[in-house]
Amino acid sequence: MTELGSTGSAGDRRRAGTRPVRERVTSVDAASARTEPPPRTGRWAVGEAETLFTRSLMRAHGRLAIMCLVSFAIALVLVTVVMSRIPLLDEIALGGVPLTWLIHAYGFYPLMIVWAVGYTLACQRLEGRFTQLVEPE
Repeated sequence: MTELGSTGSAGDRRRAGTRPVRERVTSVDAASARTEPPPRTGRWAVGEAETLFTRSLMRAHGRLAIMCLVSFAIALVLVTVVMSRIPLLDEIALGGVPLTWLIHAYGFYPLMIVWAVGYTLACQRLEGRFTQLVEPE
């Protein structure tokens, strides 16, 4: 068996219960750190048209998100206003809980699901159009 300080094979060190000394491996390019990414070539080359399409896709997604958010907020306010204007809803109670509370607690979740599904479908449609524009035929 070898001593702890001596250099032996990896098998000897494992049997002795010691760990090998760690060595840090660095790249030869470390001194010349790149400031810009390497250019894409071949299939992944990005043209000016793709850049334009990507920017328009991002703007379309932004508009869609804002439209969905604003329309959901309007629907939320409308449901709340309608419930506050109908005094009959306050008089009806199910299990000791006023109907307006139940509508607030459980009525908004289906609205959120409808908006989420609509947003997802619209995003998929936008992505499909983008894919048709970008992919060569």
